[in-house]
Amino acid sequence: MKGLAPALTLLVLLGLCACGSVARPGAAASAAPSPLSPADLQYRLVDRVGSPFFCDPSQGPVLRSEDPADVARRVAALRAQSPDELDAIVRHEHLNAASLSPADEQRVVNEAARLDAVKLTRQGSGYGFAYELVGPPTVEVTGTITPAGAISVASRKPAPRRLCPLV
Repeated sequence: MKGLAPALTLLVLLGLCACGSVARPGAAASAAPSPLSPADLQYRLVDRVGSPFFCDPSQGPVLRSEDPADVARRVAALRAQSPDELDAIVRHEHLNAASLSPADEQRVVNEAARLDAVKLTRQGSGYGFAYELVGPPTVEVTGTITPAGAISVASRKPAPRRLCPLV
């Protein structure tokens, strides 16, 4: 019996080890998703619900090119005042924030204007939204979005077609 004790102890230890959990390298514990920035939430709405109607002077109805120096100043202001928004735009548009070309900077400015048309209002832990979708037909959509990006559309109703000013 004395010879069986070490073997029996080893067998029990192996059995206990087999019952434990094994962590895989790189596997994280499932935690609650981290909240998205307001700009990321706006992009979630644009991508899943639809693009907003907005008037962008560089896009028409009278096509104008903006001074690249003005565009660069607007990007610098966005970088200083709303870095999360700039990060969201750069990620969404697959740009390199460290080396934006003049065309990239114009794209950033256009995207900032598009996001600005998707208004979010704080509602509890999430946000409410109401914005006009690009048509035709033009539709106003309202609903809520959680910090994790879950969308609940409350209504879609026809909206009068707006025209951009000829400025």
